Amino acid sequence: MKSEAILVLDMTRDSIAPEARAADKRQAILPQVRLFLDWARKSGRPVAFVCSARRRTDKWFLKHWELANEIWKPGGEPIPELYDAQKDIIVHKRRYSGFFDSDLDLTLRELGATSLVMFGWSTSLAVATTAIDGWQLGYPSTVVSDLCISHAWGGHTVEETQQWSLQFIEAMAKSRIATAADLMK
Repeated sequence: MKSEAILVLDMTRDSIAPEARAADKRQAILPQVRLFLDWARKSGRPVAFVCSARRRTDKWFLKHWELANEIWKPGGEPIPELYDAQKDIIVHKRRYSGFFDSDLDLTLRELGATSLVMFGWSTSLAVATTAIDGWQLGYPSTVVSDLCISHAWGGHTVEETQQWSLQFIEAMAKSRIATAADLMK
């Protein structure tokens, strides 16, 4: 029997703090994310929050980014109104991909997951790398396009980066791109 797991990427308290990039856009989609997660749980799909877990000694990230989502601190926890502590799982990751040097693959296999539905931020970083690594590990994936938000990169707007990121994920990770409404039908 095929089992589909839901991956919620980097939707942490720090990610919606007022100083976070695209915080207003992220806040705006939270009600839609909550509806989708309610539907997923009711349908029996396991939900895993895959959260960045930075450390003060993490030279690679601190060279490029500020210290956010510090491991074991409240800011690195899932957004409370989305997370169900009785049902959901938290997987910590140290790099963009949820699979890189984490226990995500083992966790999914223990759950019997054979395919993934994923969303979160950033589309161009965490979602893209997790989708590609998942594909390489044998997990077909669907990316929920309207529950993802990208960063503005290289002179491109958030919307432009979102569009080319989804196209890249579709081509390189062989992912299906769908909206939340399409999946909940």
